Amino acid sequence: MAKRSNKTIESTEPVEHRGVVVGWTHHDFGTSIDLRLQSTVSQQALDENRVDSHHFLMTYSQALMLAKFLLDATGQSLPQRHKAPLWRRLLNK
Repeated sequence: MAKRSNKTIESTEPVEHRGVVVGWTHHDFGTSIDLRLQSTVSQQALDENRVDSHHFLMTYSQALMLAKFLLDATGQSLPQRHKAPLWRRLLNK
């Protein structure tokens, strides 16, 4: 009787994941960033704590381009930083 191999054949086809983003974190690796996105497929899955994590390693330039894309796509911009009052700048020295 022939034995089955325990090897799994990896598909070369890209896999498309669909879900709702429920969280994210990042870790700095010097010249790159590990962005972890957490997603789930439904409210029921979230209630059952079935959350998928996906890690994306990117350069700082890629992270900046992604941030700019998301800002442009949502029609938002970064908040403008206001200069601190003179008395606060003098006290912080």
